[in-house]
Amino acid sequence: MIICNLSFHGFLSNSKAEDIVEELYGNSEILKNMKDPTWMEHNLPKIMKFLIEIEGLNQKKLDSLYDFFLKKGIWKTEDMLVPTKEALESFKKSGYMERTDFWTDLPTYENMNEEAKREIKGIKIFMDGALGPKTAAIKECYSKGNNGVLLHSQKSLFKLLHRIDKTIVSIHAIGNRAIETVVNTISNFQEKGIDLPEIRIEHAQFIDKKTAEKAKSLGITLSMQPNFSIDSINYSDRLPEKYLKKNNPFRMLIDEVGFFPGRDLIFGSDGMPHGVEAALESSLFPPYPNQRLTLREFKKGYCVSDIDVGNIEITIHEGKKEVFIEHINTGQY
Repeated sequence: MIICNLSFHGFLSNSKAEDIVEELYGNSEILKNMKDPTWMEHNLPKIMKFLIEIEGLNQKKLDSLYDFFLKKGIWKTEDMLVPTKEALESFKKSGYMERTDFWTDLPTYENMNEEAKREIKGIKIFMDGALGPKTAAIKECYSKGNNGVLLHSQKSLFKLLHRIDKTIVSIHAIGNRAIETVVNTISNFQEKGIDLPEIRIEHAQFIDKKTAEKAKSLGITLSMQPNFSIDSINYSDRLPEKYLKKNNPFRMLIDEVGFFPGRDLIFGSDGMPHGVEAALESSLFPPYPNQRLTLREFKKGYCVSDIDVGNIEITIHEGKKEVFIEHINTGQY
């Protein structure tokens, strides 16, 4: 048995799993190392490849996944960590290429042939972990005294970005320590007059006003998850109290700094959970007022612009603070 945290940051396995992996693959070290949060965050792409190798990928699984997406109102998705060129080939054969944008880590990309590279939208870089295993890099300490895992210094991130030849880079940064490192590194490129790919910061949950203003001036896009506002409740047992209010500061970003939903502020569900319902409820009825989005802002930042692919009819119950999906029309598809 291998147990995976819903965030895909954090794993457990029993001794039987280690025995089987040792028998099949001749190496159970990856399972043992996965219990070390620092090693895990530094090797997340390697873990993804390992899990795909065990689980496999086929047409039936992809059909089931994309049928599930449609039932949740999701027309197009982004695979933020394609683990191998073989996995990409499975997608190409499946018929879901037009409904998927593909990203991968730099080492995987560099090992792909030119044909596979053309299918990759951009490069994904991890700067920190997640809140569940307390590996998102924050400035203050979690409940047990650590302050997360910062995967790159400004110097190492600078060197890494220099290797990238794609036109867009997505940098996973949840904690304020990680976000500031990213923004300061991009600023360093600008000061040196060095051109960079388009940069977007994935999650950016604990971005402060000063860093947000700097990111805005540098042309950085923030890709954020409205449904992660619930982290202010789910992780109140481990986060410093003042961080609960700082999570997903949408009103500050829009009203004070000038980020615009759908342009340099975009939204996605990140699969926790998939679909419009939880994300819209978290946008309209969040734990803290600073996390609130209007329905218009939500639509601008979250929805595809082509109405031909379908539409969703919803009912918003203000009293119960709930959103109900009445009907999902999948359009011509």
